[in-house]
Amino acid sequence: MRSTRGFRPQAAGRRARAAPIVLLALLAAGCAAAAAPTAAPTAAPRAERRALDWKTIIPPGPPMEQVQGTDITIRNISTHAVAYSVEPADGTGASRRHVLEPGAIDRFPAPGDVHIGFESKKGTQGYRLVPGASYLFRYEERDGASLNEGSHGRADAADLGPFVPTPPEVVEKMLEAAELTDKDVFFDLGCGDGRIVIAAAQRYGCRGVGIDLDPKLVEESRRNAERAGVARLVEFRAGDATKADLTGATAVTLYLLPESNEALRPLLEKQLAPGARIVCHDYGIRGWEGRETRSITLVAGDGKKHYIYVYRR
Repeated sequence: MRSTRGFRPQAAGRRARAAPIVLLALLAAGCAAAAAPTAAPTAAPRAERRALDWKTIIPPGPPMEQVQGTDITIRNISTHAVAYSVEPADGTGASRRHVLEPGAIDRFPAPGDVHIGFESKKGTQGYRLVPGASYLFRYEERDGASLNEGSHGRADAADLGPFVPTPPEVVEKMLEAAELTDKDVFFDLGCGDGRIVIAAAQRYGCRGVGIDLDPKLVEESRRNAERAGVARLVEFRAGDATKADLTGATAVTLYLLPESNEALRPLLEKQLAPGARIVCHDYGIRGWEGRETRSITLVAGDGKKHYIYVYRR
């Protein structure tokens, strides 16, 4: 993913357009649960309900160069329609109601912060959004709709989630699980600042390719590779990972949202040769349960549990 909630990570990291961003949503007292997943979306709650204690979703940093100005972008990456309402946070404007269908994008000008309200299985959720940022609606069977940070507002590329750092201990375990040798060609989809690709080249002498949509992160990755002395072994490409050319890849790592892993599954199935290893951080690949060879759980230096899932094509 892109940088985490308002600060540029310094620890070893990679794009967890992966790991989802855990946001604090607030439950309005006495709210009813959302409708069942197969039902039509409930009417959007009025964003101005003062029972809500609005929480700001901090953007992951400056937007990519392709998305400028004060627009707010909301993308629905789930398979459920989401009804919501937005209004200026200062209370000077009218509330706007909208239903965002699966895969759809809502982009609107926002000269100032806005409030957004929607229903989930936890009740009415309220957030304060900031101009120039992008957001994602996700859906989980247990909790219903949730709002997360996005990584960009472009309509021509998938949003796999913001860059989130992976602790060094997890990087090491992921590379071990990939069973890399100097004969491998290693791909990291959503590479962020390139640290996992660089680590693989340093430790195993394998060739590596990192792909990221953000050209600034790609340039940063190239500089990092030069400083690490592995530029001859690695390559960083700016582009949409869902359209990547994985020709020759023998191992792939992912640290993406569950929906992003699922979106990449057809690409992995089509392009990877039998025997290729796929290693995922925190979220597995839906539909590949039968291909999972093992899983690893560890507590990293950040004090949190991390999960690694290993698959073989």
